[in-house]
Amino acid sequence: MRIIDIQVKPEATARFEAETKLNHTGSVAEPGVLRFDVLKDDSAAGSYVLYEVYQNDEAVAAHKQAAHYTRWNDAVSGMMAAPRTSRSFEAVAPVDPSSWKKG
Repeated sequence: MRIIDIQVKPEATARFEAETKLNHTGSVAEPGVLRFDVLKDDSAAGSYVLYEVYQNDEAVAAHKQAAHYTRWNDAVSGMMAAPRTSRSFEAVAPVDPSSWKKG
């Protein structure tokens, strides 16, 4: 699983959210994506987190090749106030991947 921290320029937040919602829709439709949550920090304007859970490393690679991701990446790159950062995590609980996917 991964957490992506994103800082968006104040004037670009509405456009960023619109583009990111499209990316979210495409991402959750991918078979290897178990979670793809987009969170906005209420205490820090322009601060967002993407919380992503994948079945395996191949699903991460497939996500980065998906047309909706490429489109999103191109669309939002100029909206960033700072380079986005990414951290990887290992699940402690739940450990059964079937319990991640909802819907």
